[in-house]
Amino acid sequence: MSKNWNPEADIATQKQLFEAIHDRYTEATTDRFAEAYKEEFLYRPILDFLGESESLIELASGVGTASGWMREQRPGLEISGCDISESAARDFTARHGRPCYVWDLTKPIEPPNRYDAVLVMGGIHHLVGDLPTAFANIGKLLKPGGRLIMTEPNADFVLEPMRQFWYRVDKQHFDAENEHALSHPRLVRDHAGELKPVGLTYFGGLAYFLLLQNWVLRIPNGSKKWLAPALMASERLYHKLPGRLPFASFIACWQKG
Repeated sequence: MSKNWNPEADIATQKQLFEAIHDRYTEATTDRFAEAYKEEFLYRPILDFLGESESLIELASGVGTASGWMREQRPGLEISGCDISESAARDFTARHGRPCYVWDLTKPIEPPNRYDAVLVMGGIHHLVGDLPTAFANIGKLLKPGGRLIMTEPNADFVLEPMRQFWYRVDKQHFDAENEHALSHPRLVRDHAGELKPVGLTYFGGLAYFLLLQNWVLRIPNGSKKWLAPALMASERLYHKLPGRLPFASFIACWQKG
């Protein structure tokens, strides 16, 4: 790390980036094609990991489509949100009628409540500026026996060098200094602490990029209606491959002792 590194400047830059992309990100990742992908390949495995959880906070929540879907399946589930973006927090509360805290998770927080589950949909890789503090905050948010469920880009993906290049050149959508893909084995080694891994699955082939990441690939949302049927069918076959190298992302579940 450079001796001239300024964490406050990095946080401000990242917050400005998230505010700038909020509307485009939401539009591309909450249409019916993106939601169908997430429901089949992300939400249902996450629902299994939730077990009997009665309360959940979604970190880096955006408008809270994931936590909202979980509540639809479990009507008694009490949800809350957290985001660094005021726009996202405002939209979460308007959509769900539930609190959404504006927190920077790379700084210590003192949360007012603890939860049975913490859900993070691709948010931890934005916190690499201070992962120890981020995981300490997650520990504060969890009740004993509570679960952290996270989906993150997989640093062990065979095409990871291409993704790193993409992060560096696409400054409109990425802050390469403060976000990068994560290796689950390294996360466990360096940051699990009092949390014990209890579940792991890898996912993400071509459909992941064209139905969920099309906005950064500059592929129009309107193209999804033509692409989705073949992409979803091929994704089901692709997910039969073994190991972690073929897959762009992972879903992990850790439990607090």
